[in-house]
Amino acid sequence: MRIAFLIHNAYGIGATIRGTAHLSAALAERHDVEVMSVHRVADTPALPFDPRVRLSSLIDMREGTPGYEGDHVLNTGTHRMFPDPAVETGRLRYRTLHDLRLTEWLAWTDADAVIATRPLLNGYLARHGSDRYLRIGQEHLTLASHEPGLRADQNSCLPHLDAFVTLTEADAAAYRTAVPEAADRVHAVPPGSPDLGLTPSPRTSRTIVAAGRLVPGKRYDRLVDAFAKLLPEHPGWTLRIYGRGPEHAALRRRIDRLGLYDDVLLMGAVTPMEPEWAKAAIAAVSSDTEPYGHGILEAMRAGVPVVATDAPHGPAQLVAHGVTGLLVPLAGGTDAFAAALGRLMDDQETRDRFGRTARVHAAAHSTEAAAKAYERILDDVHARRTRERAELDALTPRPRKAARAAARLSAPHRAENPRRARSPRKPPRPRTSAAALVTPTGAIEIRPTAPFPGPYTLLLTLRDDPAAREVRLPVPDPGPAVLGRATHRLDEGRWDTYLLAGTTRRRLRAGLVEQGALLGLPPLEDGTGFAHWIPYRTKDGYLAVRAWRRPAHAEIIALETGESGLLVTAQLHGIVRSLPRGAMVRVKAREEGSESFLLAARDQGRGRFGFRLPYVMPLAGHGAPQDVWDFALLPEPGVAPVPLGRVLGDLVDRKRVAVLPYTALEHPAGGTTRVRPFVNVRGDLSLLMRDNGDRTARLPAD
Repeated sequence: MRIAFLIHNAYGIGATIRGTAHLSAALAERHDVEVMSVHRVADTPALPFDPRVRLSSLIDMREGTPGYEGDHVLNTGTHRMFPDPAVETGRLRYRTLHDLRLTEWLAWTDADAVIATRPLLNGYLARHGSDRYLRIGQEHLTLASHEPGLRADQNSCLPHLDAFVTLTEADAAAYRTAVPEAADRVHAVPPGSPDLGLTPSPRTSRTIVAAGRLVPGKRYDRLVDAFAKLLPEHPGWTLRIYGRGPEHAALRRRIDRLGLYDDVLLMGAVTPMEPEWAKAAIAAVSSDTEPYGHGILEAMRAGVPVVATDAPHGPAQLVAHGVTGLLVPLAGGTDAFAAALGRLMDDQETRDRFGRTARVHAAAHSTEAAAKAYERILDDVHARRTRERAELDALTPRPRKAARAAARLSAPHRAENPRRARSPRKPPRPRTSAAALVTPTGAIEIRPTAPFPGPYTLLLTLRDDPAAREVRLPVPDPGPAVLGRATHRLDEGRWDTYLLAGTTRRRLRAGLVEQGALLGLPPLEDGTGFAHWIPYRTKDGYLAVRAWRRPAHAEIIALETGESGLLVTAQLHGIVRSLPRGAMVRVKAREEGSESFLLAARDQGRGRFGFRLPYVMPLAGHGAPQDVWDFALLPEPGVAPVPLGRVLGDLVDRKRVAVLPYTALEHPAGGTTRVRPFVNVRGDLSLLMRDNGDRTARLPAD
């Protein structure tokens, strides 16, 4: 059967897109599957679709491309379908052009079944869909979550669809009550989660992970407040919140106001998300409403216990209280949520027991099970149409009229579209890719997949290196290529990966990159210094390794910033293992010819030291509208400066997520200067000073 999904934007990262990607992949095992995205906003989707699934679009919204249609003459006015508030604003709002493209596609698609994925698209399918194919609507939120007008409009569509599928049985029951004339067409199919073969979390990372759109209903304010209550008694724990959305700025302000900027990371949108759950010791869901809980299921598959509010409808469907996690009554508020988190933060044994059970429970919620449920729905609709045709034949004596009625009610297997003949599907183009896994020893296992025959050699090249340094290692069959910290040397920088076979050389696209073992992993320290590696996915989807290799390094373990200045604690690694007497921290402006100044480094024993920077010191030397100052430790005369920063762990570009707050200072020459420490692209500590107002003149040097 040819099955087509109709989706608003397949190039984002939301739960609807993730669910569509997973279900389409499972159905592609036995069917010809297409995902038709109303909009195309990027060259490639952020969430990967199975290569067997054909991804198409109706309106190209990629600015600067030849096919861009944002300025189309019909991309104005108002569409004629009922309003759907979530897509009535912004550059992807529906216009006259959408009416034209959607009705045309629905008239001429060669699909045997069309599955629409949001209320507005359900409306188009009900109004303009054809009896030539099965028409299936989906609900990815809940009936109660829609405002009354949209709720009534979508409900009016249900009798004109062949089936309507919700995420939970509770929501299906609500729809059956609201639309009794279509009750027999409403089904509940949990979306499920694929088994990607990930290494489960050991639950020892002291990291809490939450993920979803940054919107009010997710109540990340509740989660941050709960974490703030717990942190004084649980030092060393961190909270990571993944996602993007309109609440980002408010969350950042809340984190800074509570002084959690060094403990709570807003990670942004990350895809795929599954390896990130495997880094967690606890998964947190703080929502007021949760239609299903894709993140809950992904966390459970990774063996992570879940603390979730008992919100309608999803959490209670997935989390067995006291078995796979903890459900917190919404009425308990922040205190109850903090108590549940604290219980698991205090008890590794309970985390392990819940996590192991969660992994078993999650296996029952597979995308294969969801695909089979949809197949049963399609079979049932087909059978119902066959019965209706037979009943009509029995009641209609006139052959011609019966034939016409039978044609209208026939199963979707039909004559070819006269405007678009079916063509055989081309096999998916194979790609050269590789999965990467960091082992508990810090080695990197790389498993390539290639469309050309071996034997293979893995090649790593240092990016932008005049000396063209490279590392080669054979890829055994079977088994991964292993990049061992004790057996291979990667100099500092970013290493790109390639697969070689004879004269063929292909850059490796990134499959799953499992970095969980890096959390808490100590660096490699030998007689030559300090080393740390992180495999990662580049912005354009390739596999690379970020390497640090230094004779010595000072890793920041604590940082506080405020009006009085910057307070830093760091740990020495490499050939400088203890702080020499008289060691200083140098703070130097990048501007050529600028002065630098020195701060006393205070020895705290066992290679740990601290220092304090009063902001008045760089402020006095701040003359340009913007200055950047870099930090380094000067151990003693004749010893090279030791880089001071943060490179350990799993974050390649810490500057993007570990955002420290600005401090506003009055400049002696007038105006306001904003001061903010940050970790630069090299992983080292820097200080940004930027003017907010005019100053009359630069202070003279003393």
